[in-house]
Amino acid sequence: MEIYLNFKTEAAEVIKFYEKVFDTSTTSIMTFGEMPEDPEHPVAEEAKDLILNASMIIEGTYVMFSDVPEGMGLPLVVGNNVSLVVSTDDEDKIEREFNLLAEGGNVTMPLGPTFWTKKYGMVTDKFGINWMFSYYKEDV
Repeated sequence: MEIYLNFKTEAAEVIKFYEKVFDTSTTSIMTFGEMPEDPEHPVAEEAKDLILNASMIIEGTYVMFSDVPEGMGLPLVVGNNVSLVVSTDDEDKIEREFNLLAEGGNVTMPLGPTFWTKKYGMVTDKFGINWMFSYYKEDV
């Protein structure tokens, strides 16, 4: 189980703060400006330096961070800025769990391929909990 924290535009500031508080360091950072260009979804100049994804280990738990600038994903509301993340190499498991959580819930991004993983999806369950699923099976 992993944790995903979203911020309006202050993820870099939060990361520096948490590095100090928890005596840890960021294991990876990608900005919106570093993602592949998509003419259908251009990144605004002012968003290019914002954090698309960053991660660190806090007290043995993998924690990820992202900024959510206006027009990029769901509008950020303090309270919905935390997601539980399930990462697995079991495709049947990810499909089953995602579909069960979607029953009575709201699929915000259907399971499908992305530029960072073979299959990824987001769903808010019927109790209002945000979930992210990532299928990362390596090619053999």
